[in-house]
Amino acid sequence: MNIQVLGCSGGLSGDNKNGSTCVQLRSDIVIDAGTGLNRLSLAQMRQVRHVFLTHSHMDHIAALPTFLSNQYDSEHLPVTVYALPHTLAKLRDNIFNGDIWPELSSMTEGPTAILRFEEIQPGHCVNIDDMSIKAFEVEHSVPTVGYSVKNSGQHFVFCADTIAGSVLTQQLNALGDIDTLMLECAFPNELMDVAQRTKHMTPSLLQEALASLKQQPKELWITHLKPSYEAQLRELLTKTPPHKNTVVL
Repeated sequence: MNIQVLGCSGGLSGDNKNGSTCVQLRSDIVIDAGTGLNRLSLAQMRQVRHVFLTHSHMDHIAALPTFLSNQYDSEHLPVTVYALPHTLAKLRDNIFNGDIWPELSSMTEGPTAILRFEEIQPGHCVNIDDMSIKAFEVEHSVPTVGYSVKNSGQHFVFCADTIAGSVLTQQLNALGDIDTLMLECAFPNELMDVAQRTKHMTPSLLQEALASLKQQPKELWITHLKPSYEAQLRELLTKTPPHKNTVVL
């Protein structure tokens, strides 16, 4: 598995210039469609056929409309967007509604639809060739899923936006051995109240989540640092890493 983190910022600008969340699993599959998707060339975008969304927040869907507008004459149509019912409803009602953006799921170029929505639920597994992508529940301020990805004997887990607690612990423990765990850390400990109200992580909550696991992942990737606190978080997480193999994205 050759995972490319195209975007991992928790907002706009900051030290991390790669844009908001978008993780490329292979040339035709991405998780989330934040502004990091813009790192792909037009030719690379036209290779993408599967988009797995974690939830409906703007930093995870921002590039989806304009990305799809590059697909009208692609030979790889349709692009399938997999998401929870809540996420798909928000896309239909608030984005692809004819006012904010064209209703692409009903538009065709020749015999092939541009966009196809596929509803998923926690526990739903999508198999694409030899890659298995399974959704699992996480706790956030809107319905959200993380994704467990298995391919070539490797297990990558992306927890999306979430907070430490029984839901995350139960779900991660149920997944078994994890090679790479991608967890967020949006706010410093001083903003614990904000983190708890918005269902995000702080460094102390991140440590709490890791301590609750039956088995530690081989590697931890920390993502979604909020730009206003990015330098502070990056320094702390680098000086005092919560895991022996920590990468601060």
